[in-house]
Amino acid sequence: MPKGQANPTSVPAQKFEMLQLGRGVAAMMVVMYHASRIVAEPRFWSHPPFANLFENFNVGVDFFFVLSGFIISWAHWKDLGQPARADNYIRKRFLRIYPPYWGILFPLILFYAVSGGGDASQRDPLNMVLSIFLTPNPDHPVLGVAWTLTYEIFFYALFTVFIVYGRAWMLILPPWALAIVVAHVFHPSMVFPASFFLSPFNLDFIGGVWIAALLRRGHVPYPKLLAAIGAAGFFAFLGVSGIQDDELVGRLAFGSMAMLFVIGTVERERRRPSTALPRHLAVFGASSYALYLIHPLILIATCQVLSRILGRSIPGEWAILIMAIAAALGGIAYHLIVERKLIAITRPWVARNLRPIVADQ
Repeated sequence: MPKGQANPTSVPAQKFEMLQLGRGVAAMMVVMYHASRIVAEPRFWSHPPFANLFENFNVGVDFFFVLSGFIISWAHWKDLGQPARADNYIRKRFLRIYPPYWGILFPLILFYAVSGGGDASQRDPLNMVLSIFLTPNPDHPVLGVAWTLTYEIFFYALFTVFIVYGRAWMLILPPWALAIVVAHVFHPSMVFPASFFLSPFNLDFIGGVWIAALLRRGHVPYPKLLAAIGAAGFFAFLGVSGIQDDELVGRLAFGSMAMLFVIGTVERERRRPSTALPRHLAVFGASSYALYLIHPLILIATCQVLSRILGRSIPGEWAILIMAIAAALGGIAYHLIVERKLIAITRPWVARNLRPIVADQ
């Protein structure tokens, strides 16, 4: 085996530094997308800043989904077919998603109930309950960006099936992917629940699982080139106006480039583990989930303050930059002060009350 290459069957590093940084960049892309849309509203600046440069930046979600499929599969590959390990997996996923999410959702629900704010669906009791548990829902959840978390939870549940019943069940993934493509070619205007289960966003998760299986089999040649092509292609597609008019085309374009980047980055770090990220970049990457959750509230609050104090005397371009900085700082603060504390407080309760779903074998 060439010098510097790791044995593909050895225990892999559980944390890839560049992927952690990429997660933070993807979160900021979503921030810029939403900031641009808020600034363009008639009540604020009425036009998108930077000539609508950020119109496709919501595709940071594609990177999140591909990465999620890869990370879960990579970290729990040896758990497949081991039912006794399912409870530990469920506890970890619960702690990762729900406490930080509820830390924002419950105050938001209370605010809407008291103030009468939000739209009718955000004050609907059924939608509130579905939003709390991140259950698939034809309406947007109370916290709008949480629609992506319903896909995450569905994927986590599906992966639980793989852990309990074994790797053979993963054979459902290729026909599922084919069904998604066929459905959108011949019947693109689907209604719920078909629109959820056959959403092209599921292709991102399936792609992430395929990456983990590929890298588990051995090494991939030219990792730097693959990572470079993936990153360059991803950002090149950002400049293609209308690329997401067809949801399937958008997911195939950005999802495939995200997959190439993840393959190349992981393979490169497997062969030659990188040094730890500088502390500020490590915190930036680690706070990506907190940033994703809290940024819509910070963006709208910052925009309202700017518009009331300065009006339109400040250019929309400056407004969006100030909003993005405020969101980034708010996300880091929520991660350091609230998210980690909520997880620490909830962990003992989870250990006591989330019982194993299967008996130890």
